[in-house]
Amino acid sequence: MELESERLERRQLESLSTAELIRHAIEEARLLARAEVLHAKKELREEVKAARTSGILLGAGAVLGLVGLAALLVAAGLALPLAQWLGVLLVGVFLVLLAGGLAFAGARRLPKKPLSHTQERLKTDIARTRETLQ
Repeated sequence: MELESERLERRQLESLSTAELIRHAIEEARLLARAEVLHAKKELREEVKAARTSGILLGAGAVLGLVGLAALLVAAGLALPLAQWLGVLLVGVFLVLLAGGLAFAGARRLPKKPLSHTQERLKTDIARTRETLQ
């Protein structure tokens, strides 16, 4: 089912010479390439922003994990006299759990399939081009 505007454009294209048709096709390809580059840049910016947030969360989780491990080691060292070890142990366990939660949150926010929208648009464009050329 074609629209009237498409038929009008088709009539105009049928009246063009081969050289003009090639120029028109090249210009359309340039426009398509520019549009794809703009979409890819936008998508890449969004994914870099998400990766930055994930990196911050993963870094914070790693630092707190090291601090928690240090606290657990201090607790193990202080465990011998059996006086102050319980408080240090509880703080260490809390920090390790917090670090695990932050690391899990950061890992979940990492992009799973980079530039997925751009890849889908390119696949669609290739399929439409193949249909048109056949």
